[in-house]
Amino acid sequence: MPRDPQALDPLACDPLLRLRLRRAAVEDARRAVAACLAGEAAAEQSLAAAEAAIERETQAATRSASDAEVERFAAWLKLGRKTLAAAEAGRTAAAAGTAQARAALTLARAALHETETLIAQRQAPQPPESDRRTQAGHDEPG
Repeated sequence: MPRDPQALDPLACDPLLRLRLRRAAVEDARRAVAACLAGEAAAEQSLAAAEAAIERETQAATRSASDAEVERFAAWLKLGRKTLAAAEAGRTAAAAGTAQARAALTLARAALHETETLIAQRQAPQPPESDRRTQAGHDEPG
């Protein structure tokens, strides 16, 4: 015996449940964007700190006349550049994550809007069948 597919899908039967779920999805997506923006800000701070460290160490090595100090700086600079590259990669990854989260928020908002529109259409008064036939007759070219 074939079953009604709507009987298996509570979302098809309960548009208000679907609406609540869509609203929750939008809120989750907003929180994800906020978290990504916080991660992006932290990545920017890491990058700024790495750049500042290189600048600070370069100035210290420039002021020093000691060969040992210059050699120490040369050895440190390799690590400083690796740290800078990692910070730049972190910033790039964070920006990509933010872009992805924003896209997910846009999709969640679109789904919510679609659900709200469908509910509004279902709640709008429907013209009686005789009015639809009359209107259909007027729409036909004659």
